[in-house]
Amino acid sequence: MTVNDKKRLAIIGGGPGGLAAARVFSQSSANFEIEIFVKDYDIGGVWHYPKQGQDGRVMYDHLETNISKELMQFSGFPFKASVPLYPSRKDIWEYLKNYYDEFIVNQDAITIHFNTEVSYLEKKNSHWKVTSKNELGTTKSDFDFVIVASGHYSVPKFPSDITGLEQWFDNRGAIHSKDFKNCEFARDKVVIVAGNGSSGQDIANQLTTVAKKVYNSIKEPANSQPGAKSTDTIPTINGCDWKSHSVTLSDGRIIQDVDYIIFATGYYYSYPFIEPSIRLDILGEGVTDDKRSSVNLHNLWEHMIYVKDPTLSFILTPQLVIPFPLSELQAAIMVEVFCKNLPITTEFDSSVCGAHNFPKGKDLVHYAELQALLDGIPHRIGHFKPVKWDERLIELRNASYSDKEERNVLLAEHAQALNKKKVPYFLPAPHAQLKFKD
Repeated sequence: MTVNDKKRLAIIGGGPGGLAAARVFSQSSANFEIEIFVKDYDIGGVWHYPKQGQDGRVMYDHLETNISKELMQFSGFPFKASVPLYPSRKDIWEYLKNYYDEFIVNQDAITIHFNTEVSYLEKKNSHWKVTSKNELGTTKSDFDFVIVASGHYSVPKFPSDITGLEQWFDNRGAIHSKDFKNCEFARDKVVIVAGNGSSGQDIANQLTTVAKKVYNSIKEPANSQPGAKSTDTIPTINGCDWKSHSVTLSDGRIIQDVDYIIFATGYYYSYPFIEPSIRLDILGEGVTDDKRSSVNLHNLWEHMIYVKDPTLSFILTPQLVIPFPLSELQAAIMVEVFCKNLPITTEFDSSVCGAHNFPKGKDLVHYAELQALLDGIPHRIGHFKPVKWDERLIELRNASYSDKEERNVLLAEHAQALNKKKVPYFLPAPHAQLKFKD
């Protein structure tokens, strides 16, 4: 790519990944003309949770991150000192808004389209054709490169083997955590929360402030993390009967008088706007519905570059990672790949899925691998410096698992105190004495 060889880059999504990609590409080379397509009316992706129009959004009212602000921050852009160690969802959105104001909004090379949904993406005559629609109509534009930054929190995943579950959904007795906003609906009710990831534990804890009884259904109850003492841990659900409001567990026990089941069971990857043949390559065979959703991704080099056409990339597909710094690191790699300054492996076995859920500690191995790729390039095109995982950050990351367990215990104690006062859950004040570290 020569100095005068301007290339057009489409970024689909205005959340952390899309914003990070725009920053890194605009700071790396003057040869990219960048357009960001944002379906929402503001930036932030899942972190945009306005007071009005909250239905269908992944966030809930009283959410704090499960990652400390020291680990979560972008390169050279720390959180304000006033933000607590574990920021609230509002803190995160304001941080992203500040990031946008600092690095995106006044850049001549970047155009952002709000309230604009990408409805189709296809490759035609060596260019990517992006079809988008907004209140003014439908537009088709050609691009040299595309980064898909649409996230993976739109299509809820549910267990497929629970008998009788459909009736619970029909009667609004079962919901996905995506539809959880706060605990008010559960006052004096019996609730089962299925799943013990971050959201499952948090939602179960919040419910204990007002519910009559809260159960947390998980695969291995013996290995459950410390949490709300007032929550009973139970095994997975085999069946449920709406008429009797009973739930049968995998160990044969029956829970009676259940009012609600909340599934904090994750999401599918879904790219309904990508043309079918490429979508099949990415999502694989045996998908769940006509829109082609999947729990795994295929044919992506380093979890991001489409091996059959390296002008298409996906940002922040891995889970159980530190997303903000990873997104900038990934984007720095994308700059080099798009500029043909870093060759990729184009032979890929589409029957083999990459492990997009990194086991404990394995995300650090991935960050180091990407950094080594960058450092191994003799003459980089881009000069952006992503977060480097030095000894201090590695130590913080390794300690983050036990730190968060301790934080969960403190939040559970906070919930029990609210329960005694018959007060629905709310986050403790930013600098309340719940800290376990100086």
